[in-house]
Amino acid sequence: MMRVLVLGNSHAATLRRAFPAFGTAVSDVQLGFWGLPGAAFAKAATGPDGHVRPDPTDRVSRRKVTTWNDAESVNLAGFDRIFLVGLRYGLRNVLQMMRRLQPLNWGRRSGALGVSDRFLRAAVRAEVETSLTAQVARTPFDARFVAMPAPYPAVSATALGALHDPALTAVAALEHAAALLDLFEDEIAAAHAALGVPVVMQPRTTLARPWLSADDYLEEPGRDARHLNASYGLVALKALMAAPPALSAAPVAVHTTV
Repeated sequence: MMRVLVLGNSHAATLRRAFPAFGTAVSDVQLGFWGLPGAAFAKAATGPDGHVRPDPTDRVSRRKVTTWNDAESVNLAGFDRIFLVGLRYGLRNVLQMMRRLQPLNWGRRSGALGVSDRFLRAAVRAEVETSLTAQVARTPFDARFVAMPAPYPAVSATALGALHDPALTAVAALEHAAALLDLFEDEIAAAHAALGVPVVMQPRTTLARPWLSADDYLEEPGRDARHLNASYGLVALKALMAAPPALSAAPVAVHTTV
């Protein structure tokens, strides 16, 4: 029996919704979960004893840890594989940059500042590495870890209204949106490759188009354009289970078509 831990924030909790369906399909895997809301999870850390614990000084962490989890801490030593799910890799800042800084050779939209491809890539790399370095400082990786970024917001986030995300909308509408997404994910892959840890990108079948998840996967359509449902969670779990145990030397992301 393989013991697998899904670790992370509210996007990791999306995968937990798929545990019943996954368990019906796979009999030799025991799934566990430990997580906290985004800001609280960003303060959780692994202690010398191998237990991940919330920040004891954080009020939200103290309140949520026992409502989200079976125990206040989780011992990583008890698991064969650990899926770290939900990191955003500076996505908000990356979108703001891409909205304003566009490569000169791609052409510029009104209001955008033309920069070199190298400059934009370096700026994205800095955001990704800052985010990942902070996570590693809290919970060091080992050979059991596989990462999966938070899913992209859904198409609903591009509609005017309470769910509207202006930066996401602008970048998703660019002629070269797909190339910009590749740039972002290539930098995520490179940062993980430097640590020898696999990273599985959001399964392509759950995207409506570059940067945008399909609305069909929303957990609460009309109320939340960011958190996806158990159907997405099942696709994501299968992709994580299929991930290779170690990366090659080439910093290439794992893309799935499941």
